[in-house]
Amino acid sequence: MGRITYIIATSLLLSVVWIGVTARVSLEGFGVGFVVSVLVVSLIGTRRAATIQPTRLPRQVFSLIVYVLHSFIEITRSSFDVARRVLDPKLPMQPGIIAVPTQDETQDDTIAALSAHAITITPGQLAVEFDGAKVMYIHCLDIQSAKTADQEQAARLKMLRTILGKADS
Repeated sequence: MGRITYIIATSLLLSVVWIGVTARVSLEGFGVGFVVSVLVVSLIGTRRAATIQPTRLPRQVFSLIVYVLHSFIEITRSSFDVARRVLDPKLPMQPGIIAVPTQDETQDDTIAALSAHAITITPGQLAVEFDGAKVMYIHCLDIQSAKTADQEQAARLKMLRTILGKADS
């Protein structure tokens, strides 16, 4: 995919996303979104090879939808858990820092950053440190969450790899 084709394709996709975010369908809105997208994509450049492949795109979009829904459910569930712990001091709370293997064989900084972001926006958890590309240290309100942290991280990484086009076909 050439640079110009990449810029136009990415800008069109971002313009459609812009229309969805603003919830106002108009030619002017699309035009503004397209112009801003072209400027941003041109400034950012194409340092990385584009991972948008027509055969994988439906799977990537589906994985993105699943990831957003999964994140929303986890954030909501954690919000209620933290609120319960704050309102009822009798509930056990054992804060601590746990080590979670990143399990990302691609050593991709983008995937690691998105994974840390997903953990950090979840109430009751905070990614505090990376030890190279192998281990992430997470502060959590209840140390018992270490029991499921590895499985949650594996599921999160699988979805992120698929979304970013890094998963095996």
